[in-house]
Parts: sequence; C-alpha cells; structure tokens
Amino acid sequence: MKSFAIGHRCPRNRWLVVSQLVELVALDSRLVPASLTPDSPSSRTTSSAPAPSTTGSVTILDGGMGKFLRRIGAPFRQPEWSALALIESPDHVVDAHTQFIDAGAQVIITNNYAVVPYHLGDDRFAADGANLIELSGRLARQAAGTAGVVLVGGSLPPLFGSYEPDLYDADRAPGMYALIVQQLDRYVDVWIAETLSLVAELDVIVAAIREHGSGQPIWASFSLPDTYDGQIALRSGDTIDDIIDVVTEHADVVEAVMFNCALPEQMTPAINELAEKVATSKLDVRIGGYANGFPHARQPEYAANNTIFERRPDLDAASYAEIVAGWVEAGATIIGGCCDMYPEDIAALATRFSSRLSTFDPRESGLFGAT
Repeated sequence: MKSFAIGHRCPRNRWLVVSQLVELVALDSRLVPASLTPDSPSSRTTSSAPAPSTTGSVTILDGGMGKFLRRIGAPFRQPEWSALALIESPDHVVDAHTQFIDAGAQVIITNNYAVVPYHLGDDRFAADGANLIELSGRLARQAAGTAGVVLVGGSLPPLFGSYEPDLYDADRAPGMYALIVQQLDRYVDVWIAETLSLVAELDVIVAAIREHGSGQPIWASFSLPDTYDGQIALRSGDTIDDIIDVVTEHADVVEAVMFNCALPEQMTPAINELAEKVATSKLDVRIGGYANGFPHARQPEYAANNTIFERRPDLDAASYAEIVAGWVEAGATIIGGCCDMYPEDIAALATRFSSRLSTFDPRESGLFGAT
C-alpha cells in the first residue's frame, strides 16, 4: 500500500508537507534481517512552519555503499555489486548505513543502485526486483530512524549500466523507474536521480514521480567522463547548458543539481561552470557533488559490470576534503562521496565544514519533506 502525500511548493522552492499518512506493508520474512521489526519505518510527521533558509549551509551525503559493504564483510561480487548484500545479508546494509551516519552523513541513500537488470539480469530483476527495492528503502529508514535527524534519499540509478548512455532503452525505462518510485515512495524524503549520463533520463524520472503523485523533491546528479574533449560534457555529449534546460523545464520539482561518480578533479571545473550558469539562468536550485575514488586511467576494455577498481592511493580523506572545499567556495551546498569513498572521508567533510552544517530538524521545518 502506498503512502499518501499532499503538498505544495512555496516560492523559494522549499517543500512544505501539509499531510502525510503512512501505512506499512507486510514484511517479507525471507528478506528482513532479524533486527528489523514491522514498525521500523518511522511514521511521518507534518508541519506548516516555514522552512529556514539553506543559504550558505552545507548538507553531507553518505559515501559509496558497494565497496564499503565489502570492507565490513558483506557478500560482494560482480555483477550483483551492492545488491548481493540485500539478497544475502541485509544486516550488513543497516550496519553500513549506520556507520556513514555515525561519520556525519545527514542524508543516506537507499542501497538499490544495483537492483537493476544490468546487475541482476532480466529474469532475476523480474522475480525479485520489487521486493529488493522495497527492502532497500525499509533498511535505510530503519538506520535513519535510530539516528535522529537523518534524511533518506531514494536512489534512482541508471538502469542499463553506469557510464553507458548508448545502452539506454527509452522504451523500458519508464516502467522500471515507475517501479522504483512505487517501492521506495513511503520511505524516502528526497529522490536522488544519480549517475545520469543523459538529460533524457531525468525527463523519464520526473514523469514517473509525477505520475505516482510523490511529493518529495528531486536532486538530479549527473556523471562526468574521465577526460573532456574540448567543452565540459557528459558521456552522451549532453552539456551543462542541456542540464540547465532540462532542470528549468522541471524547476517545480527539481531542488538540486549535482555531479557524482566521477573523478574529483573532473568535477571541480564542472561545478564551477554549473554554478555560473545556474546564477545566470536564475534557477532556484542548490548545487553539489559527490565524487568517486577511482584511478585516473581506465583500460579500454573497462566495463562497469565486470571490473572492480581499488581506491587510488594518492587520494586520502584530507586531500578529498581540500578538493571539496573548492566546490563549496564555488557555491556547492550538498557534498559527499560515491564509489570508494568511506566513513573516514565523510567524517573529514563533516569536520571540515562543521560550522556550516544545517542544524535544524527537517521534520519540524518541512524542508525536503518530513520524516
């Protein structure tokens, strides 16, 4: 059963929740860790109080789940990636979320990034995808519910392969995104459309969210290539101007524009250009980024589904925080880590920007929705 939300946008692009009623679905005992109880997803509260301004404040996202799950002993391999822990050891997923929260993450992202046909295969996705997506939302809400003021971001990942715009299937994508939205809606405070390589993906995601009637705002995040051929562009060739155009079209629901799962050095000029063009266009959106720790060079035969990179040795938590400081200086207010970024990286960000962290309770203010 779905959760019902009635809300409206105020002129400053903040989401005020007027009322929300949450009904919990029956738990599937095959997929639920022993520590999870039927009332674990927190019931949502409502408020009509105006949201405080986020101007100048910084929000900390979590880091990459896949490699961190491997570090803490969860089942992990390709092609399932982080989905394997959902299937075989959900308790590890809760543990990973909790460790990122303890490090200072204010937003954790549901662990359904790899619950797509590209990683599971068509047959397994058809059989188990809906249950696994729902479970990822429930586990994230369980972890956030024990931590106080922590938001849950619902992952809307690339469906046909990370960094693979040529594999995008426009006919299949709407139904798959609709399924993800349906299964996660009751658990999340914000939608995070991540690692997008095409602006067309955002069009389909927005349509799925609108059709479902979800009230949560969207943070749209795009992935960048390892090198630029002239101008800054996505792997599809879509430019930052194209991003500005699609976000302008959906400005009533898109609250933030970010880059993720790219080399931090590649993200710096992109965030600078994005900040300039957001200002010029007068879009009322936040900007941000969460980079990966992958090596600079990739082999020509690289494929996301059969290669596991290790963290580059020249990038430690302190040096990453120094790079991110440049993004914040340019105007980024949402920061975190992606693949190969761990709790120590998030802790370094939380420490570096401790004086600028949002300190209000979003459940009281209404910002980003309510939990």
